Amino acid sequence: MNVIEIFASIDGEGSRQGLLTTFLRLHDCNIRCSYCDTTYSYGIDSVFTEMTVAEVADVIESLGNHRITITGGEPLLQEAAVVELIDELNRRKALKIQDSPSSQSDLTRINDVDKRERPNNSPYDFNIETNGTIIPSFHRDNVWFTYDYKTPSSLAEESMNIDIFKVATERDLIKFVVGSPEDLDCMRRIISKYPTVAQIYVSPVWGQIEAASIIDYMKTYNIMRMGDIAYEGNKSKNYAHGRFVENTIGIQMQRGYSIVRLCSISIFSMV
Repeated sequence: MNVIEIFASIDGEGSRQGLLTTFLRLHDCNIRCSYCDTTYSYGIDSVFTEMTVAEVADVIESLGNHRITITGGEPLLQEAAVVELIDELNRRKALKIQDSPSSQSDLTRINDVDKRERPNNSPYDFNIETNGTIIPSFHRDNVWFTYDYKTPSSLAEESMNIDIFKVATERDLIKFVVGSPEDLDCMRRIISKYPTVAQIYVSPVWGQIEAASIIDYMKTYNIMRMGDIAYEGNKSKNYAHGRFVENTIGIQMQRGYSIVRLCSISIFSMV
């Protein structure tokens, strides 16, 4: 595997926001977004380390987290190695769980979304962050995907694979990266044209668009209809345009708040 870095950190975006996660960043990318903040992960000048799957698994195990995010660059450019790594880590974890039966005392409350976990024996939970150009060819029960959709300001929209809206499951996220009102227009057009059961997230480009303007846009075009929002306590599966997800609590909606999940921040505004 061609590895840029492996590290543990508090996740700053998506459904794992605020949770301790191990990140594996792989080398190379097949698109060049105008606002890319990880340019060190691709190109002839990027520095990477060639590692075997076993070596990568050793480092990940040593960090001790069960939440694993595989990112890039574009990690699916190394899909075969990624699958081999996931299978190897699952095999190792299964042996550990078998050898160390869990007990009730192992359970620790962590937050309102993920109620309890076994710090040492929790099965791995893999998130693969892909740039939206490649459809994965594999499935594992403990793997879910974050698919980016690059809007016009990225200068990479023509590379997007529309089939992500078909293949994404209810566990998966489709993340629209937006930096302008035109990008929001693109998002609205795409989610209307390509219904999906995936969760829909909005990721603002740093320094290019204000969070308040995204909220105002959602309200102006009535994108945040109750039927299209998934939150704790809302069990409906009928989402016309996917699910705009807020992981905090649904009660804010009932009190007259408009809620949209922005990667790295959650925005609340009075309706």
